[in-house]
Amino acid sequence: MTGVVRKRSYYDGAGIPPELARRYFRLLGDLATILDLGCGTGELGRYAPKGVRVHGVDMDAGAVELASRYEHAICLNLENNVLPYEDGMFDAVVAKDVFEHVTDAGRLAAEARRVVAPGGKLLASVIMAKPKAVWSDYTHVRGFTKASAVMLLEDAGLTVDGIWRMGPVPLSSKLHLMDAVPHVLRLPIAGRLWATSWELIAHVPK
Repeated sequence: MTGVVRKRSYYDGAGIPPELARRYFRLLGDLATILDLGCGTGELGRYAPKGVRVHGVDMDAGAVELASRYEHAICLNLENNVLPYEDGMFDAVVAKDVFEHVTDAGRLAAEARRVVAPGGKLLASVIMAKPKAVWSDYTHVRGFTKASAVMLLEDAGLTVDGIWRMGPVPLSSKLHLMDAVPHVLRLPIAGRLWATSWELIAHVPK
């Protein structure tokens, strides 16, 4: 590896747990091509089902070099560039923890919608508007309420099909209980303790 990962401490242990990646692919269903928006070091591609081609894009050149082990990854400044893909190129986009990092989240959401084929899906995770969750990451510029997360995708031309709480519930990954986490986090005490993100699934109208 020749690239330098600028945010080395940031990426240490920050990848998608395998159980969460597998949950994402279950939610997305049958697909052949997917864009990992804000791919980091490429863990989503690492756990992709056989036959699924994963493209990745991120702002950190060193992270992209690592992601290239699992994804067809490129380095791109997501703040102000058009995604270098044709309209409707992908069956789905996963935007995990990316919209809270850019100043114009609406522009990036519109770009994500543009590259999804009609009827295709977008799965997004955005940080909740909890001060501790937002400001524990020095690269965040905002948090989202439930309403603002839905509006972000709707204003980009997507139809939101579901939204739920997500967060690091102890032992959920180790015990293969990732699908139970949104249900656990509906409980008020559990939500206060462990909910850190809103996850949304949406589709591009045909």
